[in-house]
Amino acid sequence: MKLFTNWGGSYNVVVGVGDITDDGRADLVSRDTGGTLWRNSGDGKGSFGARAKISTGWQGYRFLS
Repeated sequence: MKLFTNWGGSYNVVVGVGDITDDGRADLVSRDTGGTLWRNSGDGKGSFGARAKISTGWQGYRFLS
């Protein structure tokens, strides 16, 4: 199943992080090439909603886990 297209152009890390919004659905966290962290909340149907900014300044880190 395809969730998103062309992430390689703007994101350099995408991580499945479990349920960080405490709604019972798995979420994604991604980092763009400028160092901004984004959350995409799971919809419980195998897809994800629009991104929401979490934080900035993460460009110096090599990994997110």
